[in-house]
Amino acid sequence: MAFPPTAYADSPKDIELLITYVQQTGTKVEKTTCDSNTLGFYQAPTEGGGGDRLVFCSNNIDFNDISAVWEVLAHESAHVMQACNGGLLWKAEYHPRMLRGLKEQAPHYAQILRQYNGWDKMMELEAFDMELRPASEVISLFVNYCTRPTNQNSQSTAQSSGESAESILSIVGGKESLNALLAWAEDNLSQQELKQLAQALESNNIPDIKQALIALMNQFNQAQSYESYRLF
Repeated sequence: MAFPPTAYADSPKDIELLITYVQQTGTKVEKTTCDSNTLGFYQAPTEGGGGDRLVFCSNNIDFNDISAVWEVLAHESAHVMQACNGGLLWKAEYHPRMLRGLKEQAPHYAQILRQYNGWDKMMELEAFDMELRPASEVISLFVNYCTRPTNQNSQSTAQSSGESAESILSIVGGKESLNALLAWAEDNLSQQELKQLAQALESNNIPDIKQALIALMNQFNQAQSYESYRLF
């Protein structure tokens, strides 16, 4: 990503919330120095176990400028979504419409796209398009692509799916994170909500368990105030 885009975050909470979701996928969020035309980038996981990081270029971004930080985050988080999805986010028939919108709302992006070809061009088109969407929609899309349960069309029991307790815990970032979420739930959810959560967690239905954990994680993240804006 190389030029200032046009979208903006509604508040610092949007930035903190989306960064939280990015980190919960296992993707590292870092800052480093870059060449003069780069504001940020996403490095996909490598076979050697490296990569999987979303990077802000600290020498080219004013971290006190909420809009500038959000613009980079929205763009690069689209690439994280693509990694979660194993490819493009939208069907090919939607891309011409997205390109028309880009030309109307941010023609400089359409100009930048000329630097790309083929698959890379479509990947960047989706990332630029993400910058034009409201912050709430970007966050919702990230949750959909990167925290949704897998194998929802398979058999519903743990035995038939073959998924382990470890795979369930990975939804919320491990056992310690789960314990923290459950402690928060005890203090903040209604008795009815706690009853429904317990029923889901005590079942053998893997998709239901994962869905309940995702919903709990979303409630927890949305409840945070993020009053002191701090990117790192």
